[in-house]
Amino acid sequence: MNDDSKPAMTADDIVVLARAARLTLGDGRADMVAPALDGVMQSFDLLDEVDLGETPPTNAFDPRWRT
Repeated sequence: MNDDSKPAMTADDIVVLARAARLTLGDGRADMVAPALDGVMQSFDLLDEVDLGETPPTNAFDPRWRT
């Protein structure tokens, strides 16, 4: 692990996040969710590493469906 690495999500982290989101987790559920959420967070970290260069941000979005 390098100095930039983030600690893995733990079951305790999941319990805190669930409480903050006002979600109820069953017994042992946090232990099952922690590795999955950790994988998702690692994927976000990989996306943050993508060099976008001079790509301008998207500032307009039209949500209407067109046929």
